[in-house]
Amino acid sequence: MKIQNMFQKDINRDINGVIKVSQDDELSLVQELGEYIITKELRRHFNTFIENYSKAIDNPTDKIGVWISGFFGSGKSHFLKILSYLFSNQTVAGKHAVEFFKEKFDDPMMFATVVRCTNIPTESILFNIDIEGPINKDKTAVLRVFYKVFYNHLGFYGEDLKIGKLERFIDEQGKTQASKRLLRKSMAPIGLIQELPTLFLRMI
Repeated sequence: MKIQNMFQKDINRDINGVIKVSQDDELSLVQELGEYIITKELRRHFNTFIENYSKAIDNPTDKIGVWISGFFGSGKSHFLKILSYLFSNQTVAGKHAVEFFKEKFDDPMMFATVVRCTNIPTESILFNIDIEGPINKDKTAVLRVFYKVFYNHLGFYGEDLKIGKLERFIDEQGKTQASKRLLRKSMAPIGLIQELPTLFLRMI
């Protein structure tokens, strides 16, 4: 028997050597979810996260924040990406992400808690802060990146926070569509659309 035949999966298959946020095609998701191994150390970290996540469901709080630290190459990004898949519980290859973990958690109670957590509608926004961050960094740089990504996720113009905030305000008032109609009616006939500020261009 050849050694390569002793492995459960084909050793010649493509394997992502580095987990990247931008790799979100179905083939990559199936591989990442299906082949993720929960070691004894990871089980402890999963348990810590899941316990606190579950407590926040029962007792809502604004004191929410998780810091993941470790040496370069220790698996921080991979762990975070798996958590995002798990709790957003998106459908991959015809089944929910949590189903990939049914056999990975050896504790039935722990898995039951995970299932309970995934029943809460959740959206995950993954991004690389180095890529999304501004060139000129100051003490507000990190906060601006979070706002930028958040507004972009909502479909607003996150590149300029003032515009993004205004767009969100208009949308919360339920006047986005009315504003679009008004702008089309008043500006299109006189050919001024191309002269509109960025906000109005986006709204049209």
